[in-house]
Amino acid sequence: MKYTLGLLILFLSSFVSAQTDYPLSSQLSEISGLEKWNDSTLIAINDGGNEPILFLLNLNGQITRKISVSNASNIDWEALAIDDNYVYIGDIGNNMNERKDLCIYRMKRSEIAHSSTVIAEKMNISYKEQRTFPPLNKERHFDAEAMTFFEGQLWIFTKNSTKPFDGLSFIYMVQFEANQTKTLSKVTELKLNRTSYLKDAVTGACTVNQTIVLSTYNRLIKLEFPKQGMTKSNLYFYPHIEQVEACVSIGPGTFFISNEKNKFLGPAKFTKVQLP
Repeated sequence: MKYTLGLLILFLSSFVSAQTDYPLSSQLSEISGLEKWNDSTLIAINDGGNEPILFLLNLNGQITRKISVSNASNIDWEALAIDDNYVYIGDIGNNMNERKDLCIYRMKRSEIAHSSTVIAEKMNISYKEQRTFPPLNKERHFDAEAMTFFEGQLWIFTKNSTKPFDGLSFIYMVQFEANQTKTLSKVTELKLNRTSYLKDAVTGACTVNQTIVLSTYNRLIKLEFPKQGMTKSNLYFYPHIEQVEACVSIGPGTFFISNEKNKFLGPAKFTKVQLP
């Protein structure tokens, strides 16, 4: 009976969710951040070692415009966030947990909309909990690829690379202040499964009304914030492990996730996920 019920649930789920893939240009083979610009346009970045460029995309993943950030360098751009007036770039990738030059850039939306070149404001950040660079393997909680603007602040979720893997993501919050250096203190921890880095390392974040949705390499996770604190639930499991680097919501039940090129998993792609 349990076996039959499991098959029935799997069968029904195929009718209530859909995943459609779109190939991305080779110019976005290392796509690492994605946000909603408007109802028909998204904004994206590549990660470290690439040019400091913002890409505007249509909903099929095709590049419609490119904007150069003239006074920024792309050491390891890993996250995008957006509010009504600004776009934020998180140069917060820290694979080896040894960087001392983490920063966040901020650009005006009005300038991005009308110019092919923009100037960014910059805020340097560090984590109070990190005391050695790099720390011991069991303390490597200071890489980050996920950032979103939520309730007036930037929220950063770290990507766990501890050995052994302990499933924790540290959560930091900060209000942007140009030309400042801020030491961030951990607000709380998100406890994910201790399965593996491939399943439960946080790679992206987006705001959906009064919730935050996180991406990992195998699922989307929804965070809700009742008065008692924070709760999490699984929103969607991918059909298989994917190198998902970012997620964004463009409407009720509709998400786009971006995949960086991977020699084992295939070329960079843009995936539309439609949930019930």
